[in-house]
Amino acid sequence: MTSPNPGLCGRCAWVRRVGNRRGSTFFMCGLASVDGRYRRYPALPVLTCAGFEPEVDSDADHEDDDGIDTPLTPH
Repeated sequence: MTSPNPGLCGRCAWVRRVGNRRGSTFFMCGLASVDGRYRRYPALPVLTCAGFEPEVDSDADHEDDDGIDTPLTPH
């Protein structure tokens, strides 16, 4: 059995993937704990969401103010 498409939740910085002993995965919205407008476990797929923020890949390169791509460096 394949997992349903979670929509925006699959790429959101606020999401927390929660698994159970039976192998199911649930998508918990982190915004729900600070803003009552969001459901803790929204019905999937989520196609529109005012709180959506794309997750940032910590291994990805980023662009500095000078416009040159440079890898992230630890501070």
